[in-house]
Amino acid sequence: MNAVVIPSHELKPNTWYYGIRCGCARLLALAEDAFAGRGDDHHPSDVALLVQCECGAVTSTKVLSKFKTP
Repeated sequence: MNAVVIPSHELKPNTWYYGIRCGCARLLALAEDAFAGRGDDHHPSDVALLVQCECGAVTSTKVLSKFKTP
């Protein structure tokens, strides 16, 4: 399943997101954390997600990690 990355210019400052880190070290946000950082640091998916980065790399994952924007 192809996942849609939230464009970096649309990320809100000081906000928690779930996403992945690309091999090029970019953090790719897929969803805003509705619990504002409280709760689990990882979110498992039942299906593998394919995420394409701006660098062209495609990453497959079944676990999203939580991170906070500056």
